[in-house]
Amino acid sequence: MTGPAAEPGPGSAASELAAGQLLDLAAVSAGAVAVLDRKPTSGDTTTFTVSLDTAGIVTANGGIAVRSRERFEFVVDELFPFRPPTVRSAHRRWAGTPHVQWGRQLCLYAATSVEWKPSDGMRGLISRLSLWLQRAAVGDLDPAGQPLHPPVTYGSYANGWIVVRPDLGELVPWHHPQSGPTRTLYAWCSRAGNRVDVLAWLTAAELHDRLLAHLTDDDSPGEKTAAVFVAPLVLVDATLDMEYPDSAAILSRSLSSYGCSRTDLIDALVHARAVNRLLDSLVDAQLDAALILLLGTPARRLEPGQPLAHLVAWRLDDLGADVTDLLAELRLDHGADDPDAGGPENGERADLTARVRDLAGRWLEHARIAWMVVHEARNEVTCRRDSGSASTWLRGKRVLLLGCGALGAPIGEQCVRAEVVALHVIDNGLVTPGILLRQPYDDTEIGLSKARQLATRLNRIQPAGAVNVTAAHENVLVTLLRDPDRLLGYDLIVDATADTAVRSALELARRSRRDRWPSTISGMFGHRAERGLVAVSRAGASGGPHDILRRSAIEVLRNPAPGWRLIAEDIFPDPPRTEQFFPEPGCSAPTFTGSATQVTALASTLFWSAIRSLGAGQTPTTMSVHAAELDPTPGRGSARALRWPDDLTVDDQSGTFEVRLSARALGEIRAEARRGARVRGPRIETGGTLLGGFDEATGIVHIDTASGPPPDSRLSAFYYRHGVLGVQTLIDTYRTSTADRVGFVGVWHTHPGGPARPSATDEAGIAQITAPDGAGQRALMLILGGSSERWDSWLRDGPPPDIYARVVRRGDIPAAAAPSMLAPTTRPGPWFAGGYSSVPLGPADASTPTERTGSAP
Repeated sequence: MTGPAAEPGPGSAASELAAGQLLDLAAVSAGAVAVLDRKPTSGDTTTFTVSLDTAGIVTANGGIAVRSRERFEFVVDELFPFRPPTVRSAHRRWAGTPHVQWGRQLCLYAATSVEWKPSDGMRGLISRLSLWLQRAAVGDLDPAGQPLHPPVTYGSYANGWIVVRPDLGELVPWHHPQSGPTRTLYAWCSRAGNRVDVLAWLTAAELHDRLLAHLTDDDSPGEKTAAVFVAPLVLVDATLDMEYPDSAAILSRSLSSYGCSRTDLIDALVHARAVNRLLDSLVDAQLDAALILLLGTPARRLEPGQPLAHLVAWRLDDLGADVTDLLAELRLDHGADDPDAGGPENGERADLTARVRDLAGRWLEHARIAWMVVHEARNEVTCRRDSGSASTWLRGKRVLLLGCGALGAPIGEQCVRAEVVALHVIDNGLVTPGILLRQPYDDTEIGLSKARQLATRLNRIQPAGAVNVTAAHENVLVTLLRDPDRLLGYDLIVDATADTAVRSALELARRSRRDRWPSTISGMFGHRAERGLVAVSRAGASGGPHDILRRSAIEVLRNPAPGWRLIAEDIFPDPPRTEQFFPEPGCSAPTFTGSATQVTALASTLFWSAIRSLGAGQTPTTMSVHAAELDPTPGRGSARALRWPDDLTVDDQSGTFEVRLSARALGEIRAEARRGARVRGPRIETGGTLLGGFDEATGIVHIDTASGPPPDSRLSAFYYRHGVLGVQTLIDTYRTSTADRVGFVGVWHTHPGGPARPSATDEAGIAQITAPDGAGQRALMLILGGSSERWDSWLRDGPPPDIYARVVRRGDIPAAAAPSMLAPTTRPGPWFAGGYSSVPLGPADASTPTERTGSAP
């Protein structure tokens, strides 16, 4: 190595490491790598001059010409090896080539944080440089389907920053080659301090209409008080250079070569300034310093052959602003630009205009370009960071959020960040000091409405108008019970109240509106915010979250699936937990304990599970519940789900209840009907016990499971008499194992091949069940029947048969008016015992019955 040694200093350790790695490579490369020089440079950097053997690289397809040996400069700073060295060629032959900046600096890495490996050091750098040279030599630095390298500018926040959201689409000139290589549009912008937002792209004619609407109060009211202004956009159908200059003269000459002359450029700036003077008159803000020129060239593309515009922004200096302002004033002074206008006064104005234009030209020759920082938010050139995530299901949805606490507030923020189109939040709570530990409010908001404060904060996340977040400080129960139709206009309802009454009211409201009711989810935390559940009810599902959480409790308490035992003990404790946490003195509501970290993690996991389920498409399992744990048992996973298909819903003949027959219960009834037909004959009635629950609040009878006929039952082709042996034991077993959620609700029996309606014997039987000495105050009578064709089809897995359901209350059927169910049939014929008996008992009359007791065949 030649050249002076680096002096000891802050960067010496890095330079010594780099030098050692380069020397080691040179020693084993047989001359392919030669270190020619090492010298300290500005700051804490060291520059190594390195010669590489590049004789094997072939030039093709108009790529760069690589000689047999090339010399490079590796600039190492004090952060090496954690930051890669800067690589420069020792010449300017490759200036203008993609990924070559300042004529010499080679851009080797698209994403340094991912592609640079500190452990590889100089070996990795030289390997990457060799790959770059090979690709550049065959013109493959910008392969088809990948983004073209955009022109390089050196923007500064001191010059301001600009946020661009509207797409350009087919407004670019390369979509209309017959119109010429350049096109001028105008950006309708707003400004807040040094920040500029592009709101729309307008042609000259559209700008005229927009300005007229704005001046006559027909435009958006929000823009009246905003600092609105216009900036010209010059679009060129070819990249001017790989590195834009900081000189206005050079840039102007480049634009002229593509058809945008210096006069065109000045006219665009003047036209924009003339419009801005009119806009200035509406607000107090002075926008002289906001004179901006945007430039667009083809760069990024999402597919081969379809380049998209890369935008840069140039903020004019004070002299440029003054010159264009004067020309705009002359333009607004009628007749100033009219060459045919007569009179000495018009001649003076024309002369003044010519002199100012000359001044503008001379300004362009000497002006320095102050490049702004451009933040791209156009959909056409940006890829969403949540692409492929379940959260994309939310985009464009209208969401109703009930509850703005530890569960609801994080969910509301996630909805807004996922770009729902509208979010309405309802909560009647106020911000109190204690909730600041884990809810997104601050001390200045104490005593204010949680719903309104949350809406205010969420409305600041996305640009104005992108998401409409509204709030109501009201009681959710009142809303649900007084005007449930208000909820039908949403795509998703999120119940984050963790309130049983709210869930019940939701269930009641959706019961009669099931086909129009939106998808609904409801979540809850365990008592220490270590576990949580979320119920998911798809649009049109038979049950809502209240129903789903009920069946969840039944399933995980009776026979918990792997991983559900601790969740069952936490969420559905049996016996119920008596020790509750009251955060404040007085009549504060009990709640759970847990930090902001816990509740945010749990709320996010539960919500993600719910929207992932909703985004998976319609499936037979339209009801599901999902669990999450912060500290799951090793090897078990942290998220599990239980799923159910829709229940079969039947209206109660009394008009009071909706009967929901679970798929499990219906399957058990069909299995018993099939077995009975096989062992007793196809027309022998059978039946059994119905287990579930009555919910007076929601008007629902849940049938969770069904048993077959008890052993002392009597079965025949004329009637079914339900026995009692073992029934109480069965009921007690279910009550105990489900914490009293499942009990006796009634009896079922069949009318194979006959109508599903009760006979006199059936009426007598249900009257005795609801008699003072019977099973209870009320009981459900469920009869399944139908024509022979329909009945036999159901037994073969066809659609359900005809079903009759009636809740009978004590006294509905006077015992004296109903024939005794114990009276023997008046027709001779065999009857079967219940259970699994297949031997007919009684008179052995094999004749086929022609009339069912109290009913037609």
